[in-house]
Amino acid sequence: MSEEVSIRYKQAAITPFWKKLPFFFLFPFRVGPLIFMVCIVAASAVAGLALGGFGLVFKGTLAYLGLRYAFNVLELFAKGRFEGHSVDYTLWGPEKRPAKLGLVIGLFILGSVTLGNTLLDSRIAKNSAVQERLLAQYNTVHAKEIEERRLELEAYDRRVARAKAAGLSDMPRTGDGDEPGDADAPADGQSASAAYIGERPDAGPSREEILQMSKPTVADPLWFKLQPAWYWMVLLLVSLMLPSAAIVIALEDNFFKALNPGLIVYFMQSIGSAYFALWAFFLSIAGARQFALNAGAHWPASVAFPLEMGLATYLGLVLFATMGYTLYQFHQELHLDVDVDFEDHRQAGGAEGIARAGSAGGALKAVASDDPLERKLQPLLKAGNIKEAIAEAKDYMRYDRFDPALNARLHELYMLAKDNAATLAHGQQWLTALVRAQQGRQAVAALRKLQGVDAEFVIEDGDVVLPTAQAALDMRDHTLAFKLLKGFDKRFPKHKDLPAVFFMGAKIMSEHMRKHEKAAALIRSVLAHHPDHAIAPEAKTYLSVLESVAAKPVVRA
Repeated sequence: MSEEVSIRYKQAAITPFWKKLPFFFLFPFRVGPLIFMVCIVAASAVAGLALGGFGLVFKGTLAYLGLRYAFNVLELFAKGRFEGHSVDYTLWGPEKRPAKLGLVIGLFILGSVTLGNTLLDSRIAKNSAVQERLLAQYNTVHAKEIEERRLELEAYDRRVARAKAAGLSDMPRTGDGDEPGDADAPADGQSASAAYIGERPDAGPSREEILQMSKPTVADPLWFKLQPAWYWMVLLLVSLMLPSAAIVIALEDNFFKALNPGLIVYFMQSIGSAYFALWAFFLSIAGARQFALNAGAHWPASVAFPLEMGLATYLGLVLFATMGYTLYQFHQELHLDVDVDFEDHRQAGGAEGIARAGSAGGALKAVASDDPLERKLQPLLKAGNIKEAIAEAKDYMRYDRFDPALNARLHELYMLAKDNAATLAHGQQWLTALVRAQQGRQAVAALRKLQGVDAEFVIEDGDVVLPTAQAALDMRDHTLAFKLLKGFDKRFPKHKDLPAVFFMGAKIMSEHMRKHEKAAALIRSVLAHHPDHAIAPEAKTYLSVLESVAAKPVVRA
């Protein structure tokens, strides 16, 4: 495949979340979230001082409110609203998402502990090394008690030995129970030697009893050390569902759907390696949050409650803001609606700019003064002179009519004017500009907007079709990609991309439509008519795979 065809038309639309961690960790200190955290801490302090045991119930209520607020932050971030607070938001009214997420996490913890206890019982029963380790730990912990019992047994054995040496059943007892001498008369029915020897001291628990008593609990670090390696592998695999479950509950409020493992694959396919980064961050923050909730177990409630709740609320806001930003970062792949598109996001100064201004609109107005074109457009738009604004933008483009940002701005003006014919006509130039700038994903987004104006909109520039189809395929929208390629040979019969278009169409037919024979026939046609094209080597390899699969016999039961 030629370099022009094989290139991936990808654009770093916004900065990945793992490069913006300072923003997320500082976000809770913005005015809205900070006021909420102060209220949570103050309420926790009152609960610790005045409510006593009932404070635990109140603490659970505050944790619920913290998660509820965090879900709202996630929703706003997922739409590109990085101010992170909404005047329409309220903490009151029905809201089940925090409870559902808590139940998911609770089930994960319960399942992990249950499996761990089962494995631990099995290891203790079968592994002598583990048994010896537990016995050694018991001996260390109870060393003083064991030594006292040993001395008692030795004293008893000495008394038995002396009684046997004397050979008398009525040997008198000493006052101190160690040497023969004067002693009180034995009780009725008891010989003097038996009274002198006394009862045998308790030998202590048996080996089985010690192993049972020494079995570590989940609060014991040894519990974790004794788990086999595969236990941790299973735990890590299962934990992959946690970010997926949180996202599904946040967006759809569906508990049972959140437990669907297939969604993990969907999110991995949609956002790629970023899902694993989010997963690692989720485990770190969620673990730290849980630790914070339990850290002050032995502290006075008046101190523990506010510290625990303050830190837990802070970490929860950081985590949910990060998840929301990740959804926004991949909203095109996940087919999510947003309030701020990537172009406005960049023009507004990114998440930081939107957060500082309090809204994307405010941020755009703040930066407009630095843009000569916007300085001309804003007064015209305020006065309602949209046609003059369009003329100004077109005049500004006279030196570079294929500037992607300027074309995006002109598209917005046409949409504002509600001139569909002009919007669609300019759309052709806009798509060409995006493809020339190698902004394939933006081209797909632009195409969808244009098709929203007219569902029958068709790309007229042959140079735009293949790159846009490739970008759609990269975004896993094979339906759109195939629709773009269909009929290309009739519309552009001598275009240089024709062999690559046929080959891409064949791959889509094989991989997504299961039409392997038609795909193979199409590739053979490409090789027959374009044997020297740069696409030929890859096409031959792909064809050989199709033919080898077709040659395999079908085994029926």
